[in-house]
Amino acid sequence: MSVDAVKIVTDSEKEAKKIIEDAKLKAKEIIEKAKEEADLSYKKTIDDAETKKTLLLDKAKEEGERLGEPIIGDAENFVKEISQKSDDKDIVKLVVERIVNNYGNS
Repeated sequence: MSVDAVKIVTDSEKEAKKIIEDAKLKAKEIIEKAKEEADLSYKKTIDDAETKKTLLLDKAKEEGERLGEPIIGDAENFVKEISQKSDDKDIVKLVVERIVNNYGNS
């Protein structure tokens, strides 16, 4: 082989190694960027889920309080009625009537 041919092959090999190193570096950068994007996406998904959870819990609490208001009101009225009765027999009768009226003959 002539000296020029050897130089061309050597230069080509050096260039090929540089291309390979550059490709490896670029691949590493792409992988790092993909990891960062995946991490951001994961964090956003978690944040969105936390927000949705909070909204659902707040809504459920509000609905529970709304549904409980009449029950609490009835109970308070019942306590007032019992407090106004002076005879124990009247209180027992009132409690039994309430239980039977609300839950049937048990």
